[in-house]
Amino acid sequence: MKKTVAIVLCALLMALGAMALAEAPFGGLFDSLPGEPGGDTPPRGDVEASDGITLTVDGETVQLAYDASPQYSSIQGGLVQASYYAYGADGKTLYELYITFPETARAGMVITPEYAAMTNEESSVVLIVSKDGLETYYFSSLLDGSVYPTGSGFSIAIDSIGDEGGMVSYAGTLSANLIALDMVSGEVAANLDIPATPFSFTVSGQLSTPLPDDGPRATPQPEDMRKV
Repeated sequence: MKKTVAIVLCALLMALGAMALAEAPFGGLFDSLPGEPGGDTPPRGDVEASDGITLTVDGETVQLAYDASPQYSSIQGGLVQASYYAYGADGKTLYELYITFPETARAGMVITPEYAAMTNEESSVVLIVSKDGLETYYFSSLLDGSVYPTGSGFSIAIDSIGDEGGMVSYAGTLSANLIALDMVSGEVAANLDIPATPFSFTVSGQLSTPLPDDGPRATPQPEDMRKV
């Protein structure tokens, strides 16, 4: 199975929580992210720019397209991962956004770090910017039940979910304050605000627990009643 960003991020957070002082605290932990150098998936290809998310990073506004490829977007290990990406105006800088939340999410839920800590379920928002052979990781997740990095945060509001024929669709609104940490010192290097932004995507896979049948039920008519 392909490694998800959530798994690698979890390893990162566990390592940070276990160490007091170390040289290059991030060294090697992100080396197997999907699509990154040293990772286990191919470079990004062309996808339709539908269901996109617009971000402004370092003064450049980019329209990220949803990538339904199972190497990047999936339901596995109890987590839903959605991947969006775009190349910058220079044709080389790569922007990759990963939204991860529990498979148990249902319509009407708002997933935040506080919710994730309360339910003990993983969730995170990660933006990877690859430029000139270097990667910058903006993220917000949990460490020992608290939001990490400190001052970061996210809100993933799930408006609707559909499950049909091995395809699960989600629609909602994302907002986040992501923080990039210096790879050597662990100090804050940059901040990125994502204002309330609608999203929708369809991912292949099956939910382990079927969605509740909340649809309207027809009122039985007299001719439908079984006669004794």
